[in-house]
Amino acid sequence: SKKVRVVFRQKGTSGKHLGKPPYGYRTDPADKDHWIIDEDAAPVVKPIFDLAIDGKGPEQIARILEQDKVLTTKALYAKQSENHPDPKKRKKMPERPYHWIGQSVVGILERMEYTGCTCNFKTYSKSYKNKKRIRKDPSEWVRVEGTHEVIISKDVFDRVQEQIATRRRSMKDQTTQIFSRPLKCAGC
Repeated sequence: SKKVRVVFRQKGTSGKHLGKPPYGYRTDPADKDHWIIDEDAAPVVKPIFDLAIDGKGPEQIARILEQDKVLTTKALYAKQSENHPDPKKRKKMPERPYHWIGQSVVGILERMEYTGCTCNFKTYSKSYKNKKRIRKDPSEWVRVEGTHEVIISKDVFDRVQEQIATRRRSMKDQTTQIFSRPLKCAGC
C-alpha cells in the first residue's frame, strides 16, 4: 500500500489528473490522462460564471438554467451515451433532465480546474478503513498550471470566488439581514 501511495503521489504532483473530469471537460480518447473540452457542456459553464459575476446566487442560476432548458450533468452524459455500441454502457435519461439544483452550480463555481490547472489532493482519509473524506486547506492542494485547455480565465474565477466569500443572502424585500456579516461591538 505504501508503494501504491507513492505512485499516486508522484502522478498527482506531476500534473496528471487523479479524478474524473468536471462538467465541461471529457477524457481525451487518445490519452486517458488528458482532458479535452466537451463541446456540449463548455458553452454552459461560461454563462454560469457570467451570471455569478452579475450577482446571481446559485439557486437563481439554477432556475435560469432550468428555464433555458439546459440539460443537467447526468442528462447530458445520458444523451452522449445513447449511441454507444455497448448497450450496457448506455445511461438512462433522468425523469427531469432540466432540473438544476443550487449545489450543482456551487460545485461548478468552486472548481479551479476550469482555469486550465490540475488540482490534486484536495481531500484525505485518516485510514483506509474509514471511507469519510476530509477536506484539506486550499494551501495544501497540489496545483499544476496549464495541463489542459482553459474555459474560464483566472481573473473571472478569482472575481467569482471573491463574490462567494462576501455574499450575503438577501430577504424577499431585497434587504440584507443584519447578522449576515461579522458584527463588532462598540467597545472593540
